Amino acid sequence: MKQSIPKLLAMADEMCTNNISRNCMFILTEIKDSNDNFFKQRQANIKTNNKKTPVTFDEILLQLKNIYAHIYDLNIEVYNANKNTTIIDIRYYPKSSLDESFRTSVINNLPMLHCKIATPPWLENKNKKFNINWQHQTILYRLCMFIARMKLKLNP
Repeated sequence: MKQSIPKLLAMADEMCTNNISRNCMFILTEIKDSNDNFFKQRQANIKTNNKKTPVTFDEILLQLKNIYAHIYDLNIEVYNANKNTTIIDIRYYPKSSLDESFRTSVINNLPMLHCKIATPPWLENKNKKFNINWQHQTILYRLCMFIARMKLKLNP
C-alpha cells in the first residue's frame, strides 16, 4: 500500500491540472453492490464521504488491518485535492459480497490492489488534463453533462 500512494499521486499529476499535495489524509469506503446507476452511486458516495473525517496513513492502516483478511479488492483513488492536502479514498470490496461459489475459490487469496483516477464522463480527449475535483463541483458537473448530452443528441 505504501508504495502505491506515490504511484497514485504521480498519475494524478500526469492527468490533472491541479497541484497535488503530498500531504495525504485517508478515508475508507466499502464498495457495495447496487442496482443504482453509476451516477446515483457516485452522488451517494460523495454525500457519505463528505461526512467522514480523514485520518492519517497509520490510522487507516489500523482500520485496514482489522478487515484485511475479508477484503477481495482494494482501490485507492484521489477523492479530493487542494494545495495543502490530498484526501485519498481507500475503497474495498469485501469477500462476503462475492457469489458463494467464487468466494470459496478466493477465500485465501490476498486482496488485489488498484490505483485509480476518476475521469469526467464528458472528457472526449483522454489525453487532456482535467480538474481532479470535478466530482465535487456540482454546477460545473451538471453544465458539462448537459453539454455532453446535447452533443450526443446532435451527433448520434
